[in-house]
Parts: sequence; C-alpha cells; structure tokens
Amino acid sequence: MMLCGFGALLAWSARRWPADSTALVEAVDALLPQTQCAQCGYPGCRPYAEAMTQGAPVNLCPPGGPSVHEALTELLGARFSEAPTSAVAQVAQIDESRCIGCFLCVPACPVDAIVGAPRYLHTVLEGHCTGCELCIEPCPMDCIDLVAREVNLPTPAVRGQRQPDRPEQPCIRCGDCRDECPVDLSPQQMLFFGDAASDELSRCIECGLCNQVCPSNIDLVGRFVGARRRLSKGQEAARNANLARERFERREARRQSNEAGREVRRQARLAQGAERSW
Repeated sequence: MMLCGFGALLAWSARRWPADSTALVEAVDALLPQTQCAQCGYPGCRPYAEAMTQGAPVNLCPPGGPSVHEALTELLGARFSEAPTSAVAQVAQIDESRCIGCFLCVPACPVDAIVGAPRYLHTVLEGHCTGCELCIEPCPMDCIDLVAREVNLPTPAVRGQRQPDRPEQPCIRCGDCRDECPVDLSPQQMLFFGDAASDELSRCIECGLCNQVCPSNIDLVGRFVGARRRLSKGQEAARNANLARERFERREARRQSNEAGREVRRQARLAQGAERSW
C-alpha cells in the first residue's frame, strides 16, 4: 500500500510539475546538423527534434551520420542498434555547360555547399554537400544531378551559423575565414582595408562561408557587399566625370574651331575688300 501511494504521489507530481520539454528539444535540436533537408521525413531539424523527444527513431538523419546518431542515443537513452549506414551517399553535381548563372540554387542550399555569383558558373563543394536534393527543383536549366560519391569523404562537421540577433564582436584575427574561403581570399584583410581592397572585393563570390565560421559573428559578406557597392558608385561617378570632361573638351574644340574658321573668313573678306578699286 505504501509503495502504491508513493507511486501515485510521483505520478501526480509529474503532472503538477512537468519536466522542461522545451529544454530537451533545444538540446536535441542543437545536435542535429541543421540542414533542413527533410530526409528524415520531417519538414526540418526542429520538428524532428520534437518528434524524437516523443519517441521517434533517432537514426533518421543521413547528413548527421553515426556521430550524431550516437550523441542522440546517449542524450535520449534510446535503444536503436542500427545507425545510418552512410553519412552522405550522394552529392549534387552541376553541369557547367548548361549553367546560366541564375543563382537560384545558391540560396536553396541549406549548408552553403554551392559557390558562385550571379551570371557566373556555379560549382558544388563536395565536402559540404549533404545530397538533400533541395537545389534541383529551383534550377531552371535542369543542370543539377545527384551522383554517388566516388570516395568516402568525412562527414561535414556541424557548422556554425551567424546569428543576426547577436551583436558583432571585434575581429580576433583567428584566420578561420581565410582557411574557409573557396577562392583563397583573406576576408580578415578585406575587412580591415575596406574599399582599398578593390582587387580582392572583385574576386569575392559572396558564398557566405566566412560568415558561418566567424567566432565574432561579423557579417563579413554584408561588409564586402557594401564595399563593392561603394566602389561601384565611385567608379560610376568617375565614369560620369570623365564623360562630362570629354564632352566639355569636344565642345571647346568645336568652339575654337568655329572661331578660327570665322576669323579666317573675316580675314579673307578684308583682303578681298582691299583689292577692290573703289
């Protein structure tokens, strides 16, 4: 009787003061790779995290791979012996002969694995691609295919993500952005020199990878875009000034030519008048 009463008391306490399920969902969601690829059967990582706290299997995340499966199992105490067989079995590949540089596939990629700029060819960073297929539908040229990986690449680490609602901190010169840049630029130096780094700014493809690894939460791409706009406006102003100067110089040349012609004609008339007999 005493044990039954104690059990009833525990059940009543659980209903009266339920556990913080939100904190558990947050912890589970933090372990997921945040690719939002829906390969698990849920519309995103957060819905899958909520489902797992209610008993859903923990081995449905291919991009996370065995490491994420083990971490989820340890956190939730779930007993699932079978982990995802492969972190990524396929990878996106762009046929550059058909790519028109429309840029629609770049924002569709949840892990920033596609690099390129508008009106330029794009390419896929195989080390980061999760094969989620989200880039295929937006492509108007149907030039993206999924192919099997030829080599076993390591599972991409859970990457950081810039948080716009968190304030930026001063650059600590860690160099992570330079190591991550796919076109071998130094975002750190570009940040310091600003508009003066015009050559580097012109080569930036605005892939956003430097934003993701910056521990100071600096919007590097935003700074570079702003600097490029300022440079573009300055170049446009310089072109307009050159055109105005050229128009002025042509007008002055025409005026001087006309005055010289009038003077020649005047002198000719005077000479002709002097030759007359009257």
